Amino acid sequence: MAVTETTQTTKPRLNAIVDDIHEALVEIITKHKVTYDEYRAAVEWIMKASQQHLEIPLALDVFLASTLDDLEHEAGEGTESNVEGPVYIPGAPRLEKPYVLPMRENEPGEKLVFSGTVRTTDGSPLAGANLDIWQANGACEYSHFQPDVPEYNLRGQLTTDEDGSFEFETVVPAPYEVPNQGATGQLLKALGRHSFRPGHIHFKLSHDQAAPLTTQIYFEGDPWLDSDVVGAAKESLATKLTWDEDADGRRSATCSYDFVLSK
Repeated sequence: MAVTETTQTTKPRLNAIVDDIHEALVEIITKHKVTYDEYRAAVEWIMKASQQHLEIPLALDVFLASTLDDLEHEAGEGTESNVEGPVYIPGAPRLEKPYVLPMRENEPGEKLVFSGTVRTTDGSPLAGANLDIWQANGACEYSHFQPDVPEYNLRGQLTTDEDGSFEFETVVPAPYEVPNQGATGQLLKALGRHSFRPGHIHFKLSHDQAAPLTTQIYFEGDPWLDSDVVGAAKESLATKLTWDEDADGRRSATCSYDFVLSK
């Protein structure tokens, strides 16, 4: 008892959180009259997930990460934040103008020119703001996470011009399914839910005169925009793709997004 009392005294926040989790689970079990067989099935799922590489972090990201992100930034101003996700890799190469994300000669996906500005909440342009960018390609591949994709493919860092503007070339990212062959996929199937995320591009923005921002930019008209399995897609973070076609019938797109950082 003495150890318990000491722990509760020195770690009141941890105790309060664990007590609330326990209370919530007891309430759920009681409300739904969970059977012992259902309880055992849940325990077996947790055991299975814990034995599979990165399955527990995946499940937590799918079901909880967007809520944590909303709480972390609920009082923030400017562009809305969005979850970083599990595929960020630090140390992306710093690019030189004209900015083109590193890619293979025949990178899957249609050409995209993405432009925009970075400003503060008072409208001041942020010259020299750093944009750390990463994305999947048109075949739903992320470098470092799919075999045969070069390191830092479609990953790079660039800086804004004196007027806070930027522009880079990449490919249009396709919607994709989060890994669904393991325990997380099993749970989603049992719930009758899909495992798709809408196409998106990740950004980490920073400047010494503003608060950093981690977010994702989506595209209007994406079929999964309103039912993102992670629940992270936000209307304010969606931009329009404008399509064009050259004389050979090859399509390409442009889009624009203006980021606003809190001071």
